[in-house]
Amino acid sequence: MDARRRGPATWKRRDRFNRRDRAGRVSAGCLPARDRGGGDHRAESRNARGDRSIRAPKVSRERLGRECTAAPSRLTPGPLTDSGPGRLRPFQREDLPEVVALRRQAFRYSERKRTERLVAYLERIFYDHPWADPELPALVYEDERGRVAGFLGVIPRPLLFQGAPIRAAVATQLMVAPESRGLVGRRLFRAFLAGPQDLSLSDTANDAARLLWASLGGSVSVTHSLTWTRALRPYRHYASRASSGGPARRLAWLAARPLLSVADVCAARIGGPFRQQMPPGATEHLDPAVMAATLPRLVGPRALRPLYEDGSLGWLLEQAADKRQFGELRQRLVRGPRGEVAGWFLYYCDGGGVGQVLQVAAARSGQALVLRHLFYDAWREGLAAVAGRVEPALAAELGAQRCRFERTGPWMLIHSQRTEIMHAIVCGAAFVSRLEGEWWLSF
Repeated sequence: MDARRRGPATWKRRDRFNRRDRAGRVSAGCLPARDRGGGDHRAESRNARGDRSIRAPKVSRERLGRECTAAPSRLTPGPLTDSGPGRLRPFQREDLPEVVALRRQAFRYSERKRTERLVAYLERIFYDHPWADPELPALVYEDERGRVAGFLGVIPRPLLFQGAPIRAAVATQLMVAPESRGLVGRRLFRAFLAGPQDLSLSDTANDAARLLWASLGGSVSVTHSLTWTRALRPYRHYASRASSGGPARRLAWLAARPLLSVADVCAARIGGPFRQQMPPGATEHLDPAVMAATLPRLVGPRALRPLYEDGSLGWLLEQAADKRQFGELRQRLVRGPRGEVAGWFLYYCDGGGVGQVLQVAAARSGQALVLRHLFYDAWREGLAAVAGRVEPALAAELGAQRCRFERTGPWMLIHSQRTEIMHAIVCGAAFVSRLEGEWWLSF
């Protein structure tokens, strides 16, 4: 990154910024600024058996969607170039004040109200993370007057595919100044997809971003775009959902809360799907070292999984815990009746509403036990329900545990030149949780 700041002739991305678009045109102006990025999720409701590796079956390209149009590139000496007015270039620390000012224009919600706190957070996420890769910087658009008028955050993430390390890149915080809207967002996305990463993904996308991504050759993982919800205090939970129809309904719900609480106590004690009792085994605090050492056994033969290391995983969990939008992050390791590790769960506890699940990991034989402990722990913490993103390997057990599935949250967008990686995600042979995307960010 230092070499890139010594002068415009130091680095050049061959083809990355001057590739002609061969797809349909979707204006970046159709992207409502409030709907992009990893920070604001308030609208969300939100196999490991055997010893052989799972190889995703061959699937025709038609089943994956449009054919990819962006090809990987590498860094070569020379200036950065891009067709069209202004220019795209790598994000630099000196851009932080302008990017923060741009975000204040583009997004209504921020967890960090003070400018200096947001500057420090952007620097930490895009510069001081443990996966620094000079070939995968965040991108800015500089207009004809030299002002930063567009930004796309990029976070590199190491993954393993069939035992070999690969590079993933997570796109987040796409923003364009109102006076520069048009094709700037499209140019930023196209430059990102043309990068050297093996896998590109974004998991908090709205409909407009999904259409833009698809027009550039990307795809959607529909299964990973579903959400599940498990009611724990059903009367309070469903009454709360019904109270969103207006002030009168809200007042009626508040007046009925004492009766709803009594009904939920009865539901937890009598027989039925909402009865709560301590599952066998026990839970304890989840340590990053145990998490990194145990994950390979839990995910077993799945072809694609994250590469967790103690230091980087500890940093990641610290950042996830810093996300206060959904409450405190609870990290629990689940042990079976004989003391063996059955898996773990991470979720946000807001003290009475719907807890958002960040990750559930379990061997197939331990899935039911881990989910039962998750639901019991959340019930003891006073939550009315828990919700999360569907992971294909857990879908059957989630259904057996009476979870409700919906298509109400954001889309998970994926792109790779390697069709076998795409197949692994689409066919459920991958472990890719909210912790691997942008969902854990807290701008």
